[in-house]
Amino acid sequence: MTKSKIDKPKAQLPKGFKDSLQESVDIRNQIIAIIKNECEKFGFKNLETPALEYTEALGKFLPDIERPSGGVFSFQDEDGQWLSMRYDLTAPLARYVAENYQFIPKPFKRYQVGSVWRNEKPGPGRYREFIQFDADAIGISNNYIDAELCVMVAKIFVNLGFAVNEFKIKYSSRVIWEELFKKINLIDSLVPAVLRAVDKLDRLGIDGVKDLLLEGRKDQSGDFMKGVNLKNEQANEILNFISNKSTKDVQLNIFEEYLENYKDLPFEFDPTVVRGLEYYTGLVFEVELTAKILNEKGKEVVFGSVAGGGRYDKLIARFGKEDVPATGISIGVDRLTYAIEQFDKINSSQKPLIVIANLLAEKTSTYISIAEQIRSEGYACEIYYGSSNLSKQLKYCDKRKASIVVIIGEDELKNNTISIKNLNMGKELSKNIDSREEWKEVKAGQLTIQPNDLISELNKILK
Repeated sequence: MTKSKIDKPKAQLPKGFKDSLQESVDIRNQIIAIIKNECEKFGFKNLETPALEYTEALGKFLPDIERPSGGVFSFQDEDGQWLSMRYDLTAPLARYVAENYQFIPKPFKRYQVGSVWRNEKPGPGRYREFIQFDADAIGISNNYIDAELCVMVAKIFVNLGFAVNEFKIKYSSRVIWEELFKKINLIDSLVPAVLRAVDKLDRLGIDGVKDLLLEGRKDQSGDFMKGVNLKNEQANEILNFISNKSTKDVQLNIFEEYLENYKDLPFEFDPTVVRGLEYYTGLVFEVELTAKILNEKGKEVVFGSVAGGGRYDKLIARFGKEDVPATGISIGVDRLTYAIEQFDKINSSQKPLIVIANLLAEKTSTYISIAEQIRSEGYACEIYYGSSNLSKQLKYCDKRKASIVVIIGEDELKNNTISIKNLNMGKELSKNIDSREEWKEVKAGQLTIQPNDLISELNKILK
């Protein structure tokens, strides 16, 4: 084997990462615009924080404690300080609030959209880099704000095209769990592991959760998931609590009092909502899509959770401040984009593409002039610079999903005309044409016009 072959890198994505094509990016941008618009209606303002934070500022709150650095990507800088890529948008917000506490208005309501990174085990639909959209309210202890966040998110999903029977917002409280843990004499060090086990109920079912509360279980890959090793009576108390939907506290009562004003929106109390992150201190909530899709095995499944959040009144106090009341909700934008595509709620709205066929090399200036004229009308337009073969150019247009091709060849020059081919109409007309001669005669979807009529004809076709 030669040295040059050894040195060649492999063209391969890292595990847990993905490329996004134009259509998905366009739909994602529309989703973000809808979410931003609704957040601003409720008085939230945009804030951006950097992708990197000092590791100690981020803290270790991720549930995946078996991964290196507590599930985050970290490295040391030239000064020997550890930096980590943010694993969510809440921990950087807490740092920002603590650092700027005396300058920011209180209450402080902000939204942010951006990528986050988690050093977790990748799997189908589980990525190490993904985009989140967060909205948080700092400095409000009244639980009306928690309910208002949930109402805002419900309205976001309605604006995204979901009917109220296609999603639900489930809520609970960490406080009622704390009371249960006191009752069963659960030691504090086991609380995070118990909550992580309960958080897997949708995926593993009640028997799977019980296994995790006891000795443990094997997952689908054959790996053994270590259990919490509770006593059987403790595990049964927890499972009974999960099944009982009558336990409430003061926070939940205030929260539900606010929701009484929005009986048309799909809210549901569910004590199994605990959220995986360890910094939650009170009310917790998540948004679940109830519509079904086909998974990679062709089996019909409920899509599941696409957003979640809760109250985290002690997170900012880590930086030496007094406890600052805070609550927020996070939307998984990439996962939501995938759902929107599956349920066909939003279509790509990218501009139609017009391609100018390049048939005569000496007429490049003419092509450029026409392209600029088309672009000045707000249309996307490009000149083909490859082979002068029209058939190849039309194949290129098809791959690019172009709407129109503009043709100026020798015949058009001689007659001072322009030919435009409506590719979408051409596809429809071609379905009913059987012979090559008939195709030539009809010239499916093709129109010959005067140069001065180009823009008006394009407008007729595209608008």
